[in-house]
Amino acid sequence: MEKTNHILKGLGYAYILTLATLLIYNLILTFTDMSGSSIAMASSVITTVSSAFGGFYATKHIKEKGLIYGLLVGLVYIVLLILLVCLAKDQFIFDMGMLYKTLLVSLSGGIGGVLGVNFK
Repeated sequence: MEKTNHILKGLGYAYILTLATLLIYNLILTFTDMSGSSIAMASSVITTVSSAFGGFYATKHIKEKGLIYGLLVGLVYIVLLILLVCLAKDQFIFDMGMLYKTLLVSLSGGIGGVLGVNFK
């Protein structure tokens, strides 16, 4: 049960980090002359880093099986995000780009998990 709590906290912190970073990025886009052409790249970087942070947090406290629990955090993070996007859009197509992003975010959660379990 304690492992589940740490995984859920890791997911929560990952989503909080995502929302805060996206808010800052949107403020920068709004109040500067920065082009909106970087939105896709910025969202990929933000979700990847947030997933790694969630995996790091969870496994730092679980202290075992960093890759497994990190991948789990990353996979749940991106699946819930995809479900949210499905609900928000009228038409949603799961294409190769979405598959690539799912793999990338899941792997970053795994890498964060490996780093978290080895963090002293």
